[in-house]
This record gives sequence, structure tokens and C-alpha cells, in this order.
Amino acid sequence: MKNQFHVVFVFAIILFIFPHSLLGQTISKEPKDLFVVGDESVTFTSKINDRGYKLYVKLPDGYANDSTKTYPVYYALDAYGNFGSTTFVYNGIRWDGLAPEVIIVGVAYGGEKPDDWVLRVTDLTPTTTVDMPLSGGASQFLNVLSDEIIPMIDSLYRTDKVNRTLAGTSFGGLFTHYVLFTKPTLFNGYIINNPSFWWDNGYSYRLEEKFSESNTSINARVMLVSGQYDQVQNATKMVNQIKKRRYKNLELGFRIVENMAHAGGESEALSQGMRFVYQRPFIMLPKDELLEYTGKYKTDYNTFEIIVRDGELTWINNIFSEDLKLHALNKSEFSLIGQYYDFHFKRDDKGKVSGLFCHLYPGFSITATKIK
Repeated sequence: MKNQFHVVFVFAIILFIFPHSLLGQTISKEPKDLFVVGDESVTFTSKINDRGYKLYVKLPDGYANDSTKTYPVYYALDAYGNFGSTTFVYNGIRWDGLAPEVIIVGVAYGGEKPDDWVLRVTDLTPTTTVDMPLSGGASQFLNVLSDEIIPMIDSLYRTDKVNRTLAGTSFGGLFTHYVLFTKPTLFNGYIINNPSFWWDNGYSYRLEEKFSESNTSINARVMLVSGQYDQVQNATKMVNQIKKRRYKNLELGFRIVENMAHAGGESEALSQGMRFVYQRPFIMLPKDELLEYTGKYKTDYNTFEIIVRDGELTWINNIFSEDLKLHALNKSEFSLIGQYYDFHFKRDDKGKVSGLFCHLYPGFSITATKIK
């Protein structure tokens, strides 16, 4: 018994001293092992403001498969804090088909240990105030963004150069609003979350008012989001002010994240914003044009029927519990409830619909032949 106790005691001491070598475990504090921040990163020093920046880049899964395809670009401010949540939220929305394949670029600061708070106060605020003397660098940072960062990303990656979205929270939301009413054509999508509209005694309201004096159109989709316990009144005031202008070509959305304040609801705000700016447009076709797609279809494992209901093609099937709407993208292409997974209808030599092919989710597709 004494010998057994001695063996157990010695073994316990060895585990205490060398726990990882015995158990085959390794503890890593490397950021790349703790959280994947992107596929690539780009660092550079701006010639405009002499500041170092680091850009995190997340490429679409199929980026390497087609060397001719270009992608919209989603620019996320404050990437040192929220790039992980941005990519996580996007991955879920993309899996559901509610967003296209995009390149996500997170804008952060370079150097060993950058003072993110001081740097963002300078870059993201449009005016200098007495209580924050380092503020007021938004005009310079906007030039960095438009003249250095965007051209750099466009030269390094296959980007859709007319389809860009900018997203920011807090001071990032203040800056995103500043870009919208200073250089609105730089992006066609804007996500403004919990913006600091209190800045400089309501500077943002004065900026929009001045913009409206000489502009009647904004070609963009804009989502403004506020936490229920944040500055909802300020956000509501801005939304009402913008609506009053009746800007042509502007699609404006407003959401309140319930039971959330300033920081905790960012993921939901991004989700609402992404789905809004990437909402897929569809058209309504005459019934006689829809009828040629109706009928029964057969796959290798089941049959289903497509009919016309409420002016749209409707997929009646035994796979899902509910019938599914097929929205028309044009006269021959459809998508499932506005998703980015398309229904491609096939035609025979006589031009009649003979079958279809569609993606429902990543890795799950259906090929069907029309049998009636």
C-alpha cells in the first residue's frame, strides 16, 4: 500500500510540473490560434496623414475558383475590435443566401501597440472640440479611405468597383454618416450603428442640412440602427430629418435593437444592416409569362410542383414544411425568397421549359426534370 501511495504521489507531482508534455496539450496565446481575423492582411503607412494602418481581408470561399469574377466590398471600421463579429455575422447571412459573396475589409491601425482609442478619436470625428483636442481628422481620413485604401484594395483583389458598403459603430457611425453627406458616391451602402450624433452640439444634423441645400438625390441604401437604451431620440431625429428631404434614389432603413444599449447589440445591428444593404431586388412578371414554368418536376429522390399563387411562382414540395416563393430576377431567372441562390430553368430545342437547377444552401443543390 505504501509503495502504491508513493507511485501515485510521484505521478501527481510529475503531472503538476509537466502537465502539457505528458498529456500532449499545448497552450497558445498567438492571436492567429485564438481567433481567425481574415485570410490576409495588408499594412501600409499613409502619405496623407503619415499614420500606419492594417487592413484585415476576408475573401469569399470561392474566390480562387473563378479568376474572372468580381465581388462587392464591405468596409468595416474599428476592425481591431469588431472584425471577428463582422465576419461571423456575415457567414451566417451568406449561408442563408441573404447576401452575395463579398470581400470584407476591416480597417485597423498598424504598429506594435497602437493606441486605438486616440487614433480613432482623431480619424473618425469631423470637427475639433475643446474637450478632445486631438479630434477633427475625419476629412483627412476620408481622403485616406478614398485615395489610398480603396484604390489599394481594388488593385490587389478582384473588386466590383461600384458596389461598396461602409459600416461603423459609435464614432464609426458618426464617420459613416459624415461620408454619406460629404462624399455620398464613394459607397452605395451605409450601415450607421449607434452613431455619436451628440458630437459637437449636433454637428451631424447641421451637415445633413447643408448637404440638402444643394442636393436632391442620394443613390444609396442606408441603414441606421440604435440600441433601445442608447440614444434613440437622436437617431430618430436624424431619420425624420432625412425623410423630410425626400432624396431621390435613397432607400433608408431604421431599426431599434431591443434590450440593448451602446455596444452589446452590434452583432444584431450588423445583421440588420447587411440584410438591408444587400437585399436583392426582384420584379413582378405577368401571369402568362409565369405559366410556362409551372408543372410537376422530378428529381432523383422526389417530385414537386410549381404553381402560380398571388402573382408569383410558388414551389409546393414535401421537403420543407411551407411552400416557397420564387421571386423573378428577370424574365427567365428566379431566386428563392430573394436569396442569392438562383433557380436556372432549362429549355429544350423548341424553347420550352424542360427542367431546372438550383442551389438551396451551400453544398446542397437540386436538379429536376419537368415531367408534366
